[in-house]
Amino acid sequence: MTILSPSYKRHLENMQNEFDAEKYRKSRMLDLYNEKTFYQAFSRDLLAAEKEVVIYSPFISKYRSEYFRRVFEQLKHRNIAVFIFTRSIEDHELLMRSEIKAALRDYEELGACIIPLPGLIHAKTAIIDRKILWDGSLNILSQRQSREMMRRTEDEDMTKQVMEHLELNKKLAEGYKYQYERLYRNLAEKHKFSFRLKLKFILLRPNLKALKFFRRLPSVISGLIVLLLKCIRAIITIVS
Repeated sequence: MTILSPSYKRHLENMQNEFDAEKYRKSRMLDLYNEKTFYQAFSRDLLAAEKEVVIYSPFISKYRSEYFRRVFEQLKHRNIAVFIFTRSIEDHELLMRSEIKAALRDYEELGACIIPLPGLIHAKTAIIDRKILWDGSLNILSQRQSREMMRRTEDEDMTKQVMEHLELNKKLAEGYKYQYERLYRNLAEKHKFSFRLKLKFILLRPNLKALKFFRRLPSVISGLIVLLLKCIRAIITIVS
């Protein structure tokens, strides 16, 4: 068994302390981006998301919804939960409301859950899988020409603090509830549509056995049955 001298032990401890300090400094290094470099890096993080994306952007523009379309389509295809926190429509100027409504419709069609926030919120941030934090001065879903700065931090503790500060946990729980309710409604509508389609196919397709059966019946009865079927077909056509 090798016996280490006290001085050598202190040397090893100092080396370990320096290594730990350097590791800590690297983990806390600022990862800064401007308006030109932000979107490419942010899109990479979005595409690498595993479970959840939260975007806190006070302002929304049609320009950015079109920019993010392909990315959000991939998130929807991979069943990544996307939540967008933004100002309510009433808190925007009248001239901008129609554009904002159109952009919000785009995001909803792409699977995002829109959560309007009352008041003139101004914070800009994004959280991916509750471990990657983006924050700064840039409105993620509306920026176009302004000069901005964003910081990327990969730190679960920092992300947790920001979520608590913005009171997102309770709002996200409500958002997940809304998402599940919307999923249930969509499944129910698909089931109803499928049932109507099958019924329509059965009633509208020609059936030789049924025709032979009708020919054997008295003309009055067969006429009534044919009239009833026509009424049912008309109703199905209108409903579907």
